Amino acid sequence: MNNKLKHCYDQIHQILGKDIEPYESVELVERYRQYWKPTGKIRVILLAESHVFTSDDDRKIKIPQLPNLPGYETQYAKFVYCIGYGERLLTGNPSHPKRDGTPQFWKIFYSCDNLIQEKNDFHPILSKTKYEQRVENKIKLLLRLQRNGIWLIDSSIVALYNNGEKPNNNIISLVIRKSWDCYIHNVVAEANPDYVICVGKTVANVLKRDIEKLVGKRCTVLSQPNAHLLSEEHMANFRQYSRICR
Repeated sequence: MNNKLKHCYDQIHQILGKDIEPYESVELVERYRQYWKPTGKIRVILLAESHVFTSDDDRKIKIPQLPNLPGYETQYAKFVYCIGYGERLLTGNPSHPKRDGTPQFWKIFYSCDNLIQEKNDFHPILSKTKYEQRVENKIKLLLRLQRNGIWLIDSSIVALYNNGEKPNNNIISLVIRKSWDCYIHNVVAEANPDYVICVGKTVANVLKRDIEKLVGKRCTVLSQPNAHLLSEEHMANFRQYSRICR
């Protein structure tokens, strides 16, 4: 057990009560995150809000052994670092959640590794690409991001989204602040990144001053990929990821 993570979870439990995600899911998500941690210099941290609520039943869904990923987790999690999230054909499980996955966040990952000119540039990691090739493309993309020092961290250690619903803004801010103070701050500080991108204004509103104490002005705030923006504004954000990360 990750004692520091569990201590932080217990404190957040006092905020969220019975609605909190199971600790086993929180620890699984952290193992996924650590699996994809860059082995060399961490250049850019993508600091997002949270993963999606992963239940005890969700974790019973098995992820098959994947090529080139020794020691990869075999339990499903609603987290972009879990290849099975959004890939029903990969798990082949009738209990696989419907309409899962986060194509918007895959676009962020893709932008961090490619120069984006138009919407069709994202084709290799989206649903119109055949399943086998798409999964292979996703794995190769994550491996490149890992080699290139790009790492995703959530500002909340627990899920804030459950069936499309989340707590009110005050509760979200409290959870993000508690997560930062008792766990995430040390993760970011020890990573010593060259740059931090806050994915979403909520993260920035709570943590931007703290982040700047670690990286100075080498911090940018970009809207959540599912924010209500014009298509041109989303494309401008994706190009910003490309400029910072490539």
